[in-house]
Amino acid sequence: MTDRIILASKSPRRLEILRQHGIEPIVKPVDADESLPEGIAMEEAVEYLALTKARACYEEVRDDDSYKDYIIIGSDTVVFKDEIMGKPEDRNDAYRMISAINDDCHYVSTGVATIRVSDGNEFVSSAVTRVYCKKLSEQDIQDYLDTDEPYDKAGAYAIQGLFGKHIDRIEGDYDNVVGLPYRIVQQLLKCY
Repeated sequence: MTDRIILASKSPRRLEILRQHGIEPIVKPVDADESLPEGIAMEEAVEYLALTKARACYEEVRDDDSYKDYIIIGSDTVVFKDEIMGKPEDRNDAYRMISAINDDCHYVSTGVATIRVSDGNEFVSSAVTRVYCKKLSEQDIQDYLDTDEPYDKAGAYAIQGLFGKHIDRIEGDYDNVVGLPYRIVQQLLKCY
């Protein structure tokens, strides 16, 4: 089953996680509406967005017979600390997010959705990891915001990147914080 996978994401981190597990997917990022319904909870949000992305990819490939034996993987990650934090809009938004998690714990949740192209059969699940951030000085925050890293990451940071030195510890799945909990991928692929 793992030799016929479509990854509906342009995330190099998700691709790397799949490759680490021997999966070489076809990468087909999609443009999908990532607006969330008002008041949606963290886990529901990531599952909703993962399924939205997987369905958008399914719509693009479902009539192409060359993909009929494939399974699509869609995924989305958010950081939660008093609110759902997606990717920051600008430096001020990134500052707000980093300040919120500074010297405190927060949650990272990733939703994973799979769709079998041949029949549209879909499954979705998610993982949550508790992350503890060290205390950053104002200068630490400003220095970090001067890099390119915060601006295309949920919660304005990447645990595997420059910000990793500011993480004290995690409780849960590291791959989930990176952006794709592989154990969830395994569980969902076993459903087919």
